[in-house]
Amino acid sequence: MKKHVYLSLLAICIAAGANAQSQEEVSSSDLYLRHQKKYTIAIQPVQLFNWGLRFDFEVRLGDGPGWLQFGPTGYYSIYGGSKDNPDYYYSGDKYYYEWDYHLDIREPLTQLKGGGLDINYKRFVNPQRSFYVAGGLSYAKFDIEYWGREWYDYVEDGLDYHEYRLCYHDQNIDRIGINTYFGYQFPKRRAFLLDMFIGVAYRYSFYNKSGYEFDETMISYGRRGLVFLTGVRIGFGFR
Repeated sequence: MKKHVYLSLLAICIAAGANAQSQEEVSSSDLYLRHQKKYTIAIQPVQLFNWGLRFDFEVRLGDGPGWLQFGPTGYYSIYGGSKDNPDYYYSGDKYYYEWDYHLDIREPLTQLKGGGLDINYKRFVNPQRSFYVAGGLSYAKFDIEYWGREWYDYVEDGLDYHEYRLCYHDQNIDRIGINTYFGYQFPKRRAFLLDMFIGVAYRYSFYNKSGYEFDETMISYGRRGLVFLTGVRIGFGFR
């Protein structure tokens, strides 16, 4: 009889311990959900390298792991010499610094204005809500001013002249894209937000083909093709 009592007590203790461990795991997961904010605001400082400033606004969809992200970006730059003595010019499908062709990671320009918007769906894939996958669409519009050579016809003293000269050019670009990436967001109980991501995107740009296309590198404003995505987001969450 005592043997059966001891076995019963042992079984009860084991069951209670298993149940406590299960409750602890659930509580640990619930703890992350309880402290995860409903909204977040962040910036992507890497965008500054390409004359852009992006702000991300995210909203959690219910109490689940899904989020909706809106990322407006503004672009502005003044760059590359003076009106009387530009330090570069475009000719054909290349650009030149003074007399030599100059390879750069970003094409030069005299002025850039633009803006864009990314809309992505983001979903955490682990209970701690740190690893996530995301994807969505993007649109951007650019107004670019640059120096370029072109043939200019004029009449002087009744004679026709043709001159290959430098002058300002304008290029307007409309760019659409599809994004897909994954990242890691550091789980925090406080409002501070930090995450890193990596992925790929496809870009297609519409522009005036008679002007310079600005499609030399993956970060070019008139890019057509695959683009490598990477970045860091810094911000905070709130309810």
